[in-house]
Amino acid sequence: MFNASTKEAIKAALSIVIAICLALWFQWEKPYWAAIAVAVMALNESFAHSINKGHNRLVGTLLGIGYAFFLITAFSQDRFLFLTFFTLFLGVCIFMSSDEKYGYVFSIGFAVCSIIACMGEFDSQVTFHFAVLRMQETILGIITFSVVYRLVWPVNTEENFIQRFESSREVLLKAIDKPNDIDIDALETNTANIEKMCQLLGLPLTGSYHLKEHRKLWHQRLEEMKRIQERLLEQVEKPHCDDIDWKPVAQNLTLFDIAQPTTHLIGRTLLTEQVNQKTSWHREHRTFIQHLKEDRRKVLQGISMFITSLLVWIYLPVPGGFIFPMLAGVFSSIVPTMPPSVVKDAFFGVLGTGSVILLQYIFLMPMMTELWQLGLFYFINIILIWEVFSTPQLMIHRVLGVNLLVVLTSGALNLTPEYRIETPLLMLVNIMLILMIAKLFNDLFHPRVTA
Repeated sequence: MFNASTKEAIKAALSIVIAICLALWFQWEKPYWAAIAVAVMALNESFAHSINKGHNRLVGTLLGIGYAFFLITAFSQDRFLFLTFFTLFLGVCIFMSSDEKYGYVFSIGFAVCSIIACMGEFDSQVTFHFAVLRMQETILGIITFSVVYRLVWPVNTEENFIQRFESSREVLLKAIDKPNDIDIDALETNTANIEKMCQLLGLPLTGSYHLKEHRKLWHQRLEEMKRIQERLLEQVEKPHCDDIDWKPVAQNLTLFDIAQPTTHLIGRTLLTEQVNQKTSWHREHRTFIQHLKEDRRKVLQGISMFITSLLVWIYLPVPGGFIFPMLAGVFSSIVPTMPPSVVKDAFFGVLGTGSVILLQYIFLMPMMTELWQLGLFYFINIILIWEVFSTPQLMIHRVLGVNLLVVLTSGALNLTPEYRIETPLLMLVNIMLILMIAKLFNDLFHPRVTA
C-alpha cells in the first residue's frame, strides 16, 4: 500500500506527535525536546541502530548536564573562565566526535551542555530544573520511538543496509558514467552513507541472518566501495588523471549480486594500489597522533567559529539574550563534522523551510483550539518534510526541517499557548547569522579545489 519512504515518514510523524502529546499531558514545559529526540533517532536508521543511538543520546545528555553543572558551580561568577572551559569542552567534543563508538555521545553532550548552561542563566536552581526536564524529555522520546518503531512496520538492520548499499551503488555508477562531470556533493554525501553501512555491520545482527553470515565479505565490499570513492574524488581534484579503466568497475557494480557478496567490485590494479598505499577507513586502530592529524582541522574550525560568534554577540547588539551563544555553541560542534557542502544548503534550507513554518505559525496555528488539531498539524508537516527531502543529498533539509518545525512553533506547545512572531523570527535570524559565520570558516578550512 505504501512505499518504504512513506512508511518511514508515517512512523516518524506518529512517534513525534505521540511524544509531543504525552509531554503536554504530563504538563512539561519543553515538549519539543522530546520531539527532537525522536526525530534524531528516526533519520533513516534501523531499529537496532536507533536504539543504540538512543542509548548514546541518553549518555551524552548525562555528560552534557554534568559538565553544565560543573561550569555553573565553579565559574558562575567569572565569565572569562566560564567561556574558557566551555570552549575547551567544545574542542574535546569535536575531537572525539569522529570516534566510531563514542562520537555521538560527545556530540550530543556538548549540545546539551550549551542548552542547559545558557538557558540556566548562571542560576543553579534554574539550571537544575532544565537539566531534569531535559532528561525526562529525552527518556520520553526514546521510549516513544522504541514502541512505535517496534510495532509499526519494523525495519531490521539488514533491510536498511541493503537500501543504503543500493543508494551508494547508484551514486558511484552515475559518477563513473560521467567522470568529467562528477557531482562532488553527491560523493560527499555518499561518504557518510558508506560509513553508516560500516556502523550497521558493527551492530548486533539478530534477525539479519544473511548479513550476519556474510559480515566479513561485506566489510571487504565496503572497503572496495571506499576505494572507488577515493579514486573518483581524486578524479575531481586532478581531472587529467584518466589512467583508470572504469568500464570493468562499472560492470562489476552493475552485475553485483547482493545475495552472494563474493564478487570483487574492483580489479587487481585498484586492489594493488590499495595495498601499496595502505589506506583504510577503519578508525578503531588509530593512534592518538593519527587522530590528531585527521581531526585537528575540525577542532580549529569549530573553536574559531564559536569564538567569532561570541565576539559578534558581545560587540554587536544581538537581541535575544543567551539564545545566540547557545545556538552558536550547538552549531560550532556540529558543522565541522559535516561535509563542506552542507553549510550552503543548510542556509537556504533554513530560509525556505523556516519561512513556510513561520507563515503557518502566524496564520494557521492560532485557529487551533484542540489537542487533536495540534497533533494533526505536526503529523502532516512532518510527513511532508520526510517525503519532500527523501534523498540522501537532501537529508540536511530533513534534519533542519523537523527541528525548525518544533522549535519555531514552540510557543504553541506552552501550557498557555502564545503566538508571537518576535521569538521565532529572532530564532530564525540568529540561526541564519550563525550559518553565515559557519560558511566563512567552512571556506577557510575547506577551500574548493579548482582545476
